[in-house]
Formats: sequence, structure tokens, C-alpha cells
Amino acid sequence: MIHYSKEQIFAAKKQVVKAQVTRFKITYHSYFERPDTIQMVNYFFDKIYNLEAKAEWVDLAISSFDKIKSMIKEETKESMERLIDLNNLTDKLDTQMAYLMLEKNWNEETELTQDKYIEYFIELGHAEERFQQLEIVLLNLRQFYELAHRPINAVLMKPARFMAKILGIHPLFATIEDGYHACLPVNHDLFESFFSEVDKTEHEFLKTCFPKFGK
Repeated sequence: MIHYSKEQIFAAKKQVVKAQVTRFKITYHSYFERPDTIQMVNYFFDKIYNLEAKAEWVDLAISSFDKIKSMIKEETKESMERLIDLNNLTDKLDTQMAYLMLEKNWNEETELTQDKYIEYFIELGHAEERFQQLEIVLLNLRQFYELAHRPINAVLMKPARFMAKILGIHPLFATIEDGYHACLPVNHDLFESFFSEVDKTEHEFLKTCFPKFGK
């Protein structure tokens, strides 16, 4: 078995993340152009997939979350848990795709095209985990929107931020808070339309990639 360096794996994973974000930006381009949705789609389709941006809160979450989760408000705890679950599953699948790319002699000078990304996505498989990944994304979308549009949460956000700093989990909480602010400008009808489109489009994408799954 060939062993690859951390640098090689990280470089390949960056290409996987970039290709995934590009697919989202192509698929949902109209939402990336609207002033009232651009923050939300940038958050869900770019920020939480970005390797460098999430490194701080992911490391913190893994090392300290279990110790302090009993002290956090239930809604915030669930949001954090789902982000961690999504990160763990996504990181696992991205790492496996990075290995697949390296086994096929990919090098850092070669950008991962959309066609190659989908080819590797299908070849890698893990259909059940891909559907599970999508369900977590959809749950996150729904929960963050509902969190942002409950008036009481605007009052609770400041003391929650203060407690997060005391408990040493501020980078993780800040990621939750970013999602809260990203969803604020989106009205209910627009969100429901967006959610339905993502639900339908992403399930169709997975069914096209894995036509035999569930049969």
C-alpha cells in the first residue's frame, strides 16, 4: 500500500472541497447572486466546507465539546453536534476521495474538474453515507433558519456568546452565530423555496450517481 504525506493528502482534499463548492455555486448560482440569500448560501455551501476556515473550531470541538455540552442550551448543543457530525462524515469521505485521486497519479498542478470530481465521487461509492451526509445538511439548513427567526434567540445570543468564551468554545459558537446571521435576511417563503430546491436537486444528484442504491 502506498503511503502519502499529510501535505499530499491535504492538497488533494483542498481540490475535492474546491470542486464541491464549485458544483454548489453552479447548481445554485441564482442564490449566490441575490443580496438576501448570498450570506446563507456562502455559509452552507462554502464556509463550512472550507478546510482552513474550519480547522480551529473542528480541533476545539473534538478536544473539548464532550466536556462542556451539558452546560449548553439544548438548541445550540444540537446545532454544534450536527456541525461536528457533518464535519466528521465529510472529512472522512473527502479524505478517501483524496486517496483515490493520489492513487490515480493526481498532482498539485492539476485542478480537479467537475467531470473528474463526479467520476471520482461515483467511483468512491459510499452511497448510504452520501445520503446520510445530505440529510445532515438539510437538518442543519432547517435548524439554523428556525434558530435565526425565533425572536427570543436575538436576546439570548449575547449571553450565549459570553458563556462560550468562558467555556473555551468560542470559535465553535462563532460558527453557529455566523449561520444565525446568514439566515436572518431570508424570509420564510424564500427559504422554503430554497430548501425544497436543495432537497430535490441533491437527492436527484445522488440517485443519478448511485442508481442501484435502495433497490
